[in-house]
Amino acid sequence: MAQKELTMMGKIEIKSVGSTGSTVTRRSLRNVLMTPIVCSILASFGIFGGISSLFVGIVFVIIHSFIGADTIFDRMGTGLLIIAIPMILIGAIFLDEIKLKK
Repeated sequence: MAQKELTMMGKIEIKSVGSTGSTVTRRSLRNVLMTPIVCSILASFGIFGGISSLFVGIVFVIIHSFIGADTIFDRMGTGLLIIAIPMILIGAIFLDEIKLKK
């Protein structure tokens, strides 16, 4: 059973009560899963993967322009060019989530 609580700052925290009576908040679960190391690894895969898929997609489209009867390079190049933008955006989101401890 989940309950919503409104704190004094206007933030809403969702707490779920398990069978043992312990409460787990979404924020604490997020802090456990999204450590700075995990965020930096995911950000590097997103940003560098997106940029490299742009270059490989362009190469595949250029190869397709020389080989007219080929469909594999055309489809793969188009797919890589389309997937590059969301990968870069997701990498940027994880880059913003890195919280360095002082």
